Amino acid sequence: MAQRQFEDETTFEQVLRLVDELTPQQREVVRLKLDDKTWGDEWRDLCSEVDERNKGQTPLSEEEIVAEIKAIRKELKAKRAEGSN
Repeated sequence: MAQRQFEDETTFEQVLRLVDELTPQQREVVRLKLDDKTWGDEWRDLCSEVDERNKGQTPLSEEEIVAEIKAIRKELKAKRAEGSN
């Protein structure tokens, strides 16, 4: 099967012609992809959810964050040590 040669700029009409050549199942996949949220939409939704969950709570201080990271690293090291025995 010969590969298509695309110009530098694809026109909307070209896209429509290509879509017309798709099977009904492939067209459905294209439709679903076009209806999908963008990663930006998903990121904003996630941030909103996190903000909502943390409403009324004071943010962690830098020291608290560092302490949490150290505790997690210590826990991971202990698990790796157990696994190597």
